[in-house]
Amino acid sequence: MFFFDNIELPVGTSIQRKSQRNRRLAGLNLAKLISIKNEIMKYLITILFAVVIIPEIHGQSDNQFIVASTTLNVRSGPGTNYDIVATLSSGDAVSLIEKKQSGWWLVEYANNVGYVFSQYLEIDPLAGWESKDYRTGVTPECENVSPQYDFNIDNFLRVTVGSNTDVVVRLMQINNWGDLCIRVVYVRSGDTFSIKNIPEGRYYLKIAYGKDYRQKKLDNQCYIKFMKNAHYEKGTDILDYYKVKQPDKRIGNEVYENWIVPSFELILDVLSSDNRDDTFKSKNISEKEFNK
Repeated sequence: MFFFDNIELPVGTSIQRKSQRNRRLAGLNLAKLISIKNEIMKYLITILFAVVIIPEIHGQSDNQFIVASTTLNVRSGPGTNYDIVATLSSGDAVSLIEKKQSGWWLVEYANNVGYVFSQYLEIDPLAGWESKDYRTGVTPECENVSPQYDFNIDNFLRVTVGSNTDVVVRLMQINNWGDLCIRVVYVRSGDTFSIKNIPEGRYYLKIAYGKDYRQKKLDNQCYIKFMKNAHYEKGTDILDYYKVKQPDKRIGNEVYENWIVPSFELILDVLSSDNRDDTFKSKNISEKEFNK
C-alpha cells in the first residue's frame, strides 16, 4: 500500500498530485443567501509497467504458405519423376489448392499451378492481415467500438510509451452485465497520448505491444495484432474513475462542495528482464483474449 494526504490508496507506484479548483454556482441557501460552489481536487496516479522482450509471434492461415527452404522445385505432377516447371525461392508465397499423396501438394504460385513437396513450406504469417501505419491517438478503423465520453468530467488516462514498442490500449469498463470496451487508442513508440473525459466507473486495461501492426475483419469482428515481438496483457489493477465526495469547505460566506476527481498515468515500455520495474499488475493473455 502507499499513502497520500492521509488517504490510503490501492497498491501502485509513485504518486503525483495535480490539484485545480473549478468553482461554479451549484445552489442557494435562502436563509443566509450563501452561494454553494464546487471545489474539485484532481489526483494523478502514475503506474509504471515494463514488458520482457519475447520471441516474435506470428499468425496463422489455413491455405497461405511461403517457401521455407533456399529453393523449391515446382513439378508437373506429385513426385520427383515429374518434370520441373519452375523453381521458387525462400519466402515466395503459394496458395494451397489440394493435398495429394505422400506429402505432395497442388499449389498456385505467381498465377501458375504446380506440385511441391509440403515439407519445404511453412504457414505465411502475413496472409489476410492488412498492414496499417497509424498515428498516435488514432482508434484503429476496423475496431467495433462506440467511444463513450463524459465531457462534464475533466479526467484522463495518460499513456506514455518508451522507444522499444508500439502499443494498442483498450479501456474496459466493468459492468454487471459484462465488460465493455469504451475506448481504443494506438500509441507509437516514444509518444504520449491522453484518453480524456472518461465516464465515471471502474476500469481495467488490455494492452497489445509490438511492431508491424496488422488488422483484419472476419464475420464483422475486428482482429488486430503485431507481427513482431507481439505481447498481450490484461491489467489486474482496477482504475477507479468514480468521483469521491469530500467534506464541504467554507470560505467566508461561500460553501464549496469538495470532490476528488482521479486520473491515471501509465508508462509502458519493453525492457530486458534485468531492468524490469513493474508497478502495474497484469497477466499475460492470448491474442484471441485481447481481441474479445
